[in-house]
Amino acid sequence: MRTLSRLPAHRPGLLAAAAAVVVLTLAGCGGDGGDDGAEPAAGGDGPTVEIIEPADGDSLSAPFTFVVSSSEELGTTESGNHHVHLYFDGDDSAYEVIESGNGEEHEITADSPALEGLEQGEHTMNVSLRNADHSAAGAEDEITVTIETAGGDSGDTGDGY
Repeated sequence: MRTLSRLPAHRPGLLAAAAAVVVLTLAGCGGDGGDDGAEPAAGGDGPTVEIIEPADGDSLSAPFTFVVSSSEELGTTESGNHHVHLYFDGDDSAYEVIESGNGEEHEITADSPALEGLEQGEHTMNVSLRNADHSAAGAEDEITVTIETAGGDSGDTGDGY
């Protein structure tokens, strides 16, 4: 029967050095300790997006002002530039497209697709940087807001009057 030999006695430092490399590598995977909500792309060198207004914890009534900042130039999907999807509670199936940013104010009205069916109360406002084809570009941000008046059904019966 064959047995595996142990590490030679003159190489105990090799195991310690390997362990140190693993520990330092894992420590480098941690964040900077800050938690501003902004999620940069993997590696930290990718695109970024951040909700500037409203602020975390704000109470909102439609219409409200929305301001976003991105490291990427925003534009229409036809331009080939990135754009931002604004949505609530992680449900990106109902979103408002934001095609300009970096300090530009947008008015989000009660008929915004992002507000459709949204109840009054506390919600998570999400933004996601998107490529021109609407695929995720790898940067997201979120804040918590309280919706005082929401979008959705206006009470119109559809009879034209």
